[in-house]
This record gives sequence, structure tokens and C-alpha cells, in this order.
Amino acid sequence: MKRIRHFLAIAGILLVLPGCSGISQEKAALSGTIEADEWPIVAEVGGLVTQVKAEEGSRVQAGQELAVIDDRSYRINVAEAKAALEQATARLEEAKAGSRDAAIQKGVAGVQQANANIRTAQARKKQADAGISKAKEQLAQVQSQLKGAQHTLAYQQNRLAETTALYRQGAISQKDLEAQQEAVSQAATQVNQLQAQVAAAQAQYASAEEEAAAASAQAVTAQAQQAGAVADLDLLKEGSTDYTIRALLAAKQQAQAKLDQAMLQLEKTRITAPADGILLRSSIEQGEVAKTGASLFTMMKNDQLKLKVYIPEAQLNRVQQGQTVGIQVDAYPGETFAGTVSLISEKAEFTPKNVQTPDERTKLVFAVTIRITEGLDKLKPGMPADVILSEPAKGGGQ
Repeated sequence: MKRIRHFLAIAGILLVLPGCSGISQEKAALSGTIEADEWPIVAEVGGLVTQVKAEEGSRVQAGQELAVIDDRSYRINVAEAKAALEQATARLEEAKAGSRDAAIQKGVAGVQQANANIRTAQARKKQADAGISKAKEQLAQVQSQLKGAQHTLAYQQNRLAETTALYRQGAISQKDLEAQQEAVSQAATQVNQLQAQVAAAQAQYASAEEEAAAASAQAVTAQAQQAGAVADLDLLKEGSTDYTIRALLAAKQQAQAKLDQAMLQLEKTRITAPADGILLRSSIEQGEVAKTGASLFTMMKNDQLKLKVYIPEAQLNRVQQGQTVGIQVDAYPGETFAGTVSLISEKAEFTPKNVQTPDERTKLVFAVTIRITEGLDKLKPGMPADVILSEPAKGGGQ
């Protein structure tokens, strides 16, 4: 029954186009490009990308391997964690069996080495904090410049609106209008450039924070090792107690947890698809270095397509949220697919710059997002499409 109502809605749209509505097809049709809901696939660990196994446009299944990050350092971490677990196990077994006096000198050396590790970690942390301070200062400077550029762009855009109005009244020449349009374009270019610089500065700041966090973790680890070495030495001097054995048991459990974490990080070097879908873009190539948190791929969720069009302010009464519309594409002439208006922008804007006619670019329009409900097996992202509207929506002011 639902499909019959859907078909009747589309049929009703098509019937009113030839003349029943009193509105021309040219006025009722809006154009846009089909888009997909995107799902970024990010790197949870960093490293050199050794393999890229999927290409743009290919269909992937959940769990399918898309890329591989060099796992050598992560395997080393696993091996180190295994060794630490074996060491903790041996200490626990030794404590249960009783200590030997000959091991005291080894315990003293362990404490000395742990103290040296603490000093090294503290020096690294001091250097990392200096790097954060410098990166933060650079970021603040670029953000300030971006803010100024955005104010300039807003000013030039307001001037353009005023200049356009004067041009239509014949008060200024075409040359004056074009000069103001060029000023807006230059201001927008400056904003784009500074936005890129802000992104780079933010990445540098994040990298400095990561280094500081790593240095802090190293310092904590060194302090824990030093405490463990002191405890071991005390244990060797005083002999084992129930409390000592429980502490060594906890140390073994901690070593097991670190091994589990290292193995999880190793597993993350295999980048896999989180769900079934289509890869829209690949942002990484073999031989590049992936940073933690960087987007490596962008995939489209299965059966989720949308279309954004821009409707002139004077025709805004022709659409309402939840309205069923018809969608036509050049690839399937004579076919009309159903869609539903899911969002109507609350704010007017100038027609996007990809519209070629200068007069059209100066019109105020509202963005309308349409969720495509039919033809998902035929329609593809990037296809130009026409949206066919029906009679003006009720309550629209007519």
C-alpha cells in the first residue's frame, strides 16, 4: 500500500507539469548534483602505508582490508610487552620460592638504571612543553589573521550587495560592479589560504601535544619502573611477604594489560571497512605516512543518497518539509524517481558561484536538501539531476 501511495504521489507531480498547475515546467524544475552521505575511515595508529588494497569507486564489505600500515614498530611493542609479562611472572614465582642474596647487587643496578630513565624522561618532557608553547603561539597568530580576513570578506560581500543594487538602478557602471566582485573573490581567496594555514598550525600543535603526552607517559613509566626496582631491592633484602606477593601479582596483571594494549595497536595497523558501502575517495597512497586521526578513505553508506538544490526566494512557497518530489537525470530519460524534502535552510544565501550567469549569482536563494527514496540502484553520486516540483505548497502566502 505504501508503494502505491508513493507511485500516486509521483504520478500527481508529473500530471500537473504540462498545464494543470498553471506553472511552467521551466519554473518548476530545479537542478543540483546527487550526493552521498559520507563516512570517513580514519587511521587509529600512525605509520608508513605499505599497501593500499582498495580503489575509489569500488564496493567494499564490512571488515574488508583497505590498507596496511607498517607494523614493525607495533610488533616490537608486542614483543616488549610479552617480555615484560614474562619478567613479572618470573618475579612473582621467585618471590613465592624465596629470594637469593646474590640477586641484591642486580637489584641495586636496577634502581640506578631506573633513576637514569627518570632524568631522561624529564628532559624530554621539558623540550616537548617548549614545543607546545611555540606551536600555540603560531596558531593564535594565524587564527587572528583569519579572523581579520573573515571580517574583510563579510565587509566586501556587503559592499557587493550594495553595489549590485546600485547597478540595477543604473547608478553605477558594469565595471564598478565587476571591480567589487573581484574584491569579494580576492577576500575569499585570502580566507581560504588562511584557513589552510590554521589547519596546518592546528596539526603542528596537535603533534606537539602528542609529543608532550608521550614524554609524560615515558616519565610516568620511568617512575613506575624506579618504584618497582626499589620494591624489588627491598624484597631481596627483606624477603617475601604476603603483601609483596600480592603486589607482584598485580604487576603481572598490569603487564598482561599492556600486552593486550600492544596487540590491539598492532591489529589497528590493518585498516578495514566499518560497513558495507562504496569508496568515494582515497586520501592516502602507498609510501605515504598516515598520522593518527587522519582520514584515509571516505566511503558512502549503502542506499543513502541526497540532492541539494537552491530555490529562489520568490518560489520558496513551492516546497515544504516532507514533500514528495520527482527527480530526473540524463542517464535515464523518461524515468522519474521519488524523493522527499528533508531540510529547508532557514537562512538565505547568494546563488553558489558554480552558477555561470552573473545575474543568477546575485540572487538570494534557499538551500533545499532532498532525500532520494527511489532508484538507489541506478542513481550515483555526482550525477546532475532535475527536481520537479508540484503545485505551490499550501500556506505559502499565495
